[in-house]
Amino acid sequence: MPFNRYPFFAGITLLLLSACVPLPQYMKIENELEATREKLKENSRLSHELSQCETSTSKLHKKSKNLETQNAYLKNINQQLLDNLKRLKLDINKKKTVIQLQGQVIQLLDDTKKTIETSLKDQIAAREIEVVEEDDRLKVTFVDKILFDSGSAKINDRGMELLQIMAGALAPSQGQNIVIEGHTDNVPLSAGLKKRFSSNWELSTARAAAVAHFFQEVAGIDPLRLSARGYSFHRPVAPNTSEEGRRQNRRIEIILGQDQ
Repeated sequence: MPFNRYPFFAGITLLLLSACVPLPQYMKIENELEATREKLKENSRLSHELSQCETSTSKLHKKSKNLETQNAYLKNINQQLLDNLKRLKLDINKKKTVIQLQGQVIQLLDDTKKTIETSLKDQIAAREIEVVEEDDRLKVTFVDKILFDSGSAKINDRGMELLQIMAGALAPSQGQNIVIEGHTDNVPLSAGLKKRFSSNWELSTARAAAVAHFFQEVAGIDPLRLSARGYSFHRPVAPNTSEEGRRQNRRIEIILGQDQ
């Protein structure tokens, strides 16, 4: 039995000896394998870091896009604010100009009012003429028969004298419009008057036009500043139920500063 086992073990030994690698070469291969493993680990680590970097880059890119959008929005808002500021400056400058002009107008109206009040103080005291300053307008009211005789659209002598004084006060106020308004009471026209004026509309308008003609032709006021209006009895300042009320309603109003 021992003799028969010897060839078997001998064959195994020979096979193992033939398959063995020299130790130095084996160690070299082992080292190379270890180095390859380390490189694989390093590559894996680098791949992981690269993936993280790509993720971070993607987030930063998205954040950058958001910031660009916000920046564009803020630029738009800033431009709108600049435009609004520019408009506000223009509005302020315009308002300053308007305020200055209003100040000049008010001063001019004040001066005109003082001149009229001084020149026509007796008529004002007698309540035949009323002078009222309202905002940027000056209104001078001639009541009842001070300018016209009853039923007439022709300015009487006293009226011409007073209107000449009035024109002297209005002439320096260049650039200011002059509106003449005619008003009547509600008493129907007589048969004789109806031959000349079909209603109080025509009478009130004719009287206003007569004053405008006087200012232009006699006083020399620029006709571009003048306009005439007739309101009949439709804008009373007092009830037409009494003689005093009707007297107040029969009037000519000369308005300085109102648009034509």
